[in-house]
Amino acid sequence: MASTLTSTSKLKIDPPLLNAASPWSTTLEDIKALYDTPFTGAVTIRTSLLEGFSHDDAVHQHVFFSSGKTIIPAGTQIGDDSAKAVDEQSTAISTLNTQGYSPLTLSEYLGIINEIVGQRHLGTDTPTKKPFILSVTGTPDEIAMAYALIANAAEMDEDLRLAMEVNLSCPNIAGAPPPAYDAAQLAEYLEAIGDSKSTYRGRMATPESEPRVGIKLPPYTYEGQFVMVADALRAARSSEPGEGSVVDFVTATNTLGSSLLLDAENKPVLKSEAGTGIGGLAGAALHPLALGNVAQLRTLLDAHPETKDVVIIGVGGVEDKAGYERMRKVGAVAVGVASALGRYGVGVFEKITKGE
Repeated sequence: MASTLTSTSKLKIDPPLLNAASPWSTTLEDIKALYDTPFTGAVTIRTSLLEGFSHDDAVHQHVFFSSGKTIIPAGTQIGDDSAKAVDEQSTAISTLNTQGYSPLTLSEYLGIINEIVGQRHLGTDTPTKKPFILSVTGTPDEIAMAYALIANAAEMDEDLRLAMEVNLSCPNIAGAPPPAYDAAQLAEYLEAIGDSKSTYRGRMATPESEPRVGIKLPPYTYEGQFVMVADALRAARSSEPGEGSVVDFVTATNTLGSSLLLDAENKPVLKSEAGTGIGGLAGAALHPLALGNVAQLRTLLDAHPETKDVVIIGVGGVEDKAGYERMRKVGAVAVGVASALGRYGVGVFEKITKGE
């Protein structure tokens, strides 16, 4: 089950460590810092929509906590003394969030990427072709349009290394449960991905320039869910002879929905769109479930020739070298970090790499 690969023809991430889509990969400054550090092999952009998301600080929030009892107030900055005080009490910080998507559009993010890569042409940064993974969401038709935008950007600049991660797993959008829990909805998205890739196949200057496509999955908790996903990926065959699934990679896993924290007065700690304070659980509390998801997906994907080359990016509760190595052990070709990025900043990637 262990993976020794640092890159494949599907998606090359070297070193095999990156950020996961999160509020800490929203702005130009966030993204450039993630790009400039030598300890990431790729940069994931916060999930965006074609038209942007109506972010509201009053309802889209996150909080750090430990063992369900120690709370860092929502909005507290990681560098504040109060955050440091809680940090001294615990080394295993988890998060709960009621966040939605980025207020920036996909087109704005493509502009940010061009600005960052353009600085490399001027010799101001270390020459590199580090991939950007643009996390996107929307309807299947909107995903097809998103791929067109990304593919056109890749076609115009052969130095860009772009990939698209279709987020089918956010638990915090009222009235819109994660599509990846439903076989019929998942099939619709996979069909849109396949059609999009077929349209742009062969138009890139080099094979490496072709945008790879993955899907971000929610946490699964029983065997039938894993089988459903594996079957869907196997059925969604590429139109290219000799290739397997239309999906190049999967990211497992997103936050676990239906989670709640209460304050000393037994009131929800966070606000939310639905007004319940219920959101997505991540960080250390999610780590065992995330490991199990990666392990079971890898086993099922390896069982069939159509899916054995699908790469897994393992995400969930990794904050140190030991967590990173556990993810790699169960089959993650690369490991993503979100909550620990919010806690430590970009320096977390050096911390994980060096085992500090």
